[in-house]
Amino acid sequence: MKKSFLAAGILLITSTVTFAQNNNDQDDATEATMLQKDTRKEIRSDNSMENETTVNDLTENQFAIDFPKATNVHFVRTKNFNEVSFTQGKKEIRAYYDDENQLAGTTQKKAFTDLPQHAQTKILEKYAGYTIASVIRFDDNESNETDMTLYENSFSHIDSYFVELKNDSNAIVLQVDLSGDVSFFTTMK
Repeated sequence: MKKSFLAAGILLITSTVTFAQNNNDQDDATEATMLQKDTRKEIRSDNSMENETTVNDLTENQFAIDFPKATNVHFVRTKNFNEVSFTQGKKEIRAYYDDENQLAGTTQKKAFTDLPQHAQTKILEKYAGYTIASVIRFDDNESNETDMTLYENSFSHIDSYFVELKNDSNAIVLQVDLSGDVSFFTTMK
């Protein structure tokens, strides 16, 4: 009889310990699942913020490789690109990186007199009622096939000048290729 009570007691203790252990495992699993969900929410939240406002580390690292002597560096994430404004020597440059963290191209402010002479003449004749607001030169990274977007318009990757013209009622942008051919690009808002 003592052996039966002893066996029953051992069985009761064993099943209680096993039950308690299973409950603890379930509690741990539930807690771990909740922790994973919270972590995923944080990651999604961080990624969505990063995608909207900040440039990722890979772009920053690639920029450091592409422009090792850059100073006054400022990163910003825009709708289409990671943009980096910086100074190199005495030149103020803006670099555009695609979603693969590769350089799509750069822009730099230029003077109207930097345009090919043929383009200057054509613009002054055809757009006599406009004033020249600014000129930028886009230098394409030929090894990257990403189309560039400037003034909210996409264009094929080609080195070009963009000339902003304004009059009393309009503001427009012309595209000038390096050979001096001028074409209308967009109306500015």
